[in-house]
Amino acid sequence: MNFPNNAQMRFIMSNRYRLLESGGGGGGSTGVADSSRRRYGQGPSFGLHLCGDQVSSFLKRARGVLRATGITLPRWQLWVLGILIYFCLAVVLEPVAEELMAEEERMTLYEWVKENEADLRSEYKERVEQAHDICNRYDVYMTQLDYIRSHGNNQEAMQYSDWFTLKRVNWNYMYYVPQEDFVYCKVPKSGSTTWVYNLLKLANVPEEQISSDIGIHKLLRDYYPKMSSSKMKQAFKKSFKLLVVRHPFERILSAYRDKLENYQRDLMFRDGYYYTMYGKTIVQVYRDETDLSLKNRTEPTWTEFVRYVINTPYSKFDEHWKPIYSLCSPCVIKYNVIAKMETFSEDTQFVINQLGLEDQLHVEWIHRTANDRTSDVANLYYSQLTRRQVDQLYAKYKLDFELFDYNHEAYREMAKQ
Repeated sequence: MNFPNNAQMRFIMSNRYRLLESGGGGGGSTGVADSSRRRYGQGPSFGLHLCGDQVSSFLKRARGVLRATGITLPRWQLWVLGILIYFCLAVVLEPVAEELMAEEERMTLYEWVKENEADLRSEYKERVEQAHDICNRYDVYMTQLDYIRSHGNNQEAMQYSDWFTLKRVNWNYMYYVPQEDFVYCKVPKSGSTTWVYNLLKLANVPEEQISSDIGIHKLLRDYYPKMSSSKMKQAFKKSFKLLVVRHPFERILSAYRDKLENYQRDLMFRDGYYYTMYGKTIVQVYRDETDLSLKNRTEPTWTEFVRYVINTPYSKFDEHWKPIYSLCSPCVIKYNVIAKMETFSEDTQFVINQLGLEDQLHVEWIHRTANDRTSDVANLYYSQLTRRQVDQLYAKYKLDFELFDYNHEAYREMAKQ
């Protein structure tokens, strides 16, 4: 049996897509060009489907290619060679097909965002206006002296510390990307791992350093060091500014599950930092010693964590459950986009489009705590609380609820009477 030489094999391989197009599935056009059937991962792949019609069709094409190279083989040898090539190409092209399908999904989202750009702009404008309307309601734009004169004896006015926090810029969470003229305010537990990954990718950090979400947050300041407030103010005048927010109750639940619910996880990935700094004290202060079911439990329970949050000033919170308004100054900074985790994909794609980074960044949600639906997970935890506790928790994060137009009633319904 005479196998193809190198030149002949190159010719065959240059025709591999045409060959597989005819053998990848029944019913006509099922190859790379058949994009409509592969959207959202529902279409065919290049996996091998050995039914008679498909292989026969493939072999007819293969015979034509072999004849063009001057190769003539007996029918049985053609069958053996054809099946071997079919197997090899199917294996080789499987990951290529998956990448093409993923690319199509990205392009579909890209096209959808482009088509709905006007509506999205209107939505982002409304989100920014919502935040500034709330700031106006609380007289944030008054001078300090005028505010004290107007509200000094008003028991219903917000606490002065909250008012002052809304007036100042917290530079600690701002990251400026000079080459893109882009400012990102990092809110932990609100899509931050995805955007940290994106920023590190823009800084050309090697993929092997950012392929895992563990440790990448520590890298960010190495590539985007803090700037003086004067330089940041200058950058803010013309830059594209992004803030990503999340429902406050979803965010603090995510923080609890990620940082405090599992001591072994904390020990493995953070040397027990969160238990040492917060968990141990929460257990000491809020654990019911008569509850024998908790006798061997090291970590704080969800209800213990909630009681701690309710009774602790937010100034003593870790950044993962600190209110967003205290991190990203939405009254002072007029963001181009206030993105939401509830619309994360389209909001992220919009930002990527606006920055002209479609070839460098793709919409990916890097860090997910679990595959369970959010509503199911939320119900599991919030059903452990009383409605009074949910109301107290709402009061703690009231400004975030108002600034970013969230509602807590569904969570109140989950709670015990």
